Amino acid sequence: MLIVIPGALPSLPVAAELARLLPQRAPVLHGWLQAAIAQVEAFDARAQGCTPFEAWQLEQAGYRPAAGTPIGAGLGPLLAGPAVTDDQPVWLAELAHLSLGTDQATLVDPDLMDIREDEAQALLLAARPSIEGAGFGVTALAPQRWRLTLPDDVQPRTASPAVVSGRPLRDWWTQDAAMRPWRRLVNEIQMAWYEHPANEDRAARGLPPINALWLYGGAATWPGATATGHASAEAAATPHLFTTLDAAHRAQDWAAWLDALTQLDTQHLRPLGGASGLPTQPVQLILLGADRRATLTLQPRNRLLAWLPAPKKNWNTWWSRPV
Repeated sequence: MLIVIPGALPSLPVAAELARLLPQRAPVLHGWLQAAIAQVEAFDARAQGCTPFEAWQLEQAGYRPAAGTPIGAGLGPLLAGPAVTDDQPVWLAELAHLSLGTDQATLVDPDLMDIREDEAQALLLAARPSIEGAGFGVTALAPQRWRLTLPDDVQPRTASPAVVSGRPLRDWWTQDAAMRPWRRLVNEIQMAWYEHPANEDRAARGLPPINALWLYGGAATWPGATATGHASAEAAATPHLFTTLDAAHRAQDWAAWLDALTQLDTQHLRPLGGASGLPTQPVQLILLGADRRATLTLQPRNRLLAWLPAPKKNWNTWWSRPV
């Protein structure tokens, strides 16, 4: 049995404190951590252009990046799904909101945007002249996402919105000359969308305006990539994918994270355990964070050993410390 939990590994500054609360808030998971053999890997989201969870989804979909290509490039074909019918690079433009602070800009979590199809169509109509005039092409895939074709001289290296959101944009908005056409285009689109009726309607609904596009992806499709698409690829990858921690983890809302963890422990993990709380069948448990991935292996104990106290692993050595 394979169980995958995105957002299960908290940020290192708070990991030790949350570890102290784990026996009370998530006793089943705590017992599994004590019993499991763990293999922990660091993950450089900046270099790979995606989160560890997105990387895992791409692995399950059969994507293997070419040498020198970040894993996150595969998100283009994966998220575009059946709409891709060619072998060209698949670049995605996420409709986004850039929040401007006193000293930095940040990308708002795309899951909070709640973009309707009618407003996306209206914004595309306003942006299309600038997009095509700059030598780009555009095809709408979903309300929040378009596919772009890029001029030959634009070869960006970017990261997914899930990686970038909430972080200072200056760390991701490259200033090299090769990206100048894209930056110029985004500026034109921002002017076209300023006080657009679609954004005025969003303001009336209490939502942030759509004021930017975020470019990512870039890989060509591979066999099987477009047959499933994003959501069904998740479903096919594992019968036990629990995403309830992910939103609180991204927001670094650790009180909400603990509440979600307690619910997950009670409703989902406890039914998979026996009288001792440990799984009654072999389990591979994949815990994902922002910068690391832990793969835990649990094997049921035979009947004779079941009567003896189980040896306990020192899981804090990897939970609360850098890999």
